[in-house]
Parts: sequence; C-alpha cells; structure tokens
Amino acid sequence: MKAPLVLLHPLGVDHRFWNPVVEALPDDVGDVVVPDLLGHGSAPLPPQGATIDDFADAIEADIARHSQIHLVGVSLGGLVAQVLAARRPDLVKRLVVADTVAVYPDAMRAMWRNRAATVRREGIEAVVEPMEALWFSEAFRRDATDAVERVRRILLASDPEGYARTCEALAIADTTALVGSVAAPVLVACGRDDAPPFRQATQWFAATIPAVTVAWLPGGHATAYEHPKPFADVVAGFLS
Repeated sequence: MKAPLVLLHPLGVDHRFWNPVVEALPDDVGDVVVPDLLGHGSAPLPPQGATIDDFADAIEADIARHSQIHLVGVSLGGLVAQVLAARRPDLVKRLVVADTVAVYPDAMRAMWRNRAATVRREGIEAVVEPMEALWFSEAFRRDATDAVERVRRILLASDPEGYARTCEALAIADTTALVGSVAAPVLVACGRDDAPPFRQATQWFAATIPAVTVAWLPGGHATAYEHPKPFADVVAGFLS
C-alpha cells in the first residue's frame, strides 16, 4: 500500500488551497490527506505564544494512524513540514517544501509581528491586498478573478486571532539547526518570481540538505495554486 500524500497549506487559507493541485495530481499518487493547520479552517486556535513545533504537534496527532507518509508543505506549511520530517524520520518517507524558509530575515520577522498587531487592530481585511500581491502575478489577478476570489473568501473568513498568533509563530520560526538532519529525500520548489527571501532560502536549502532536488517553477509565492499542473507534475515525478 502506498504511503499517503499529506499536503500542508500556507498562512491564511485552509485545506481548500490544495484543490487545484489535488485535481492535477495523477491517480497513481494514491491517497491524499489535506489537514487544516492550527488557527485555520476547522482546526483549533494555536496556543498563546505558539511555535512551529505546536503546529507540527497537531499535524502529527492528526495523521497518527499512518505509519509512513509523503509530506508537502508550502510557506507556513513548509516550515511545519521541516519540523515534522526532522522529528520523525520513521514517518516522513519523502519531503517537499515549497516557497518557504528555514528562518525569516530580520525585516520579515518584524513584518510578521507588525501584521499580527494590524490584524488584531483592523481585522483580516487589512492583509488581503499584501497577501494577494505576494502570492499572485498581475496577470493571474486580472485573468483568474474567480480563483483569486476563492482564496480571498477563505482568508476573510479566518479567525483574526488565529491569524495573528500564526504570524507571531512565523516571526520566531527557525529550523536552521534541523534541516541538515532530515533523513528523507527532499524536493525544494520555488516560484521563479517569488520574493527574494524565498528564492534565497531555496538556494540555502540546496546547499544544506544532504539529499536534495531543486525545482524552479512558474509564478510567485503561490505557484502551487496559480500553476497547479506544473507543481503537481514536479511532486508526482519526485515521489515516483
């Protein structure tokens, strides 16, 4: 029996982020599991002062029935996936991290703290525009309005406190001491037009992880959503 494929979404959305990718995956990939991370969708809020380890704890409990998995994470989900893969080499057979970092540069750490305060003060509406600008190309925002609107609706339905606590967890996230110990083969993917910190992190992962494959994909930070077929093809090829 094939190990299931577990997909971990980025900040501000939920398991529905993965719908286009799931539709694009070949049937022989096997079972696909799409949990919600803490503070997102149907999952409970992260605790006050949460760390990425808390998010990994919740996912580990959620998938406890599986003896082995293939694990894919984008952005926030990529950080959670790194922690889980380092912690559980017996569980994670292959790891894919996309458009993510091991640690954010100081300017982005400050940005996450500021964004948490903004959301508590002004609501989720205040972060819609910066999120879409990072995630999607101008052409996609212009020509795929229905797809962008689906993401916007998920974000606007988010719990502001869950979003804020997750931002605070991102501000202190640091897996630099963990990733070198990941035993599983690793695919690191990144949109060619993603922001510089994520492109630079991809190069750092390539130089740090022992068994690593790097894939540069079309699009920006949400290449998995904007370009699901290339993303699905790269993941499926890596798993096979």
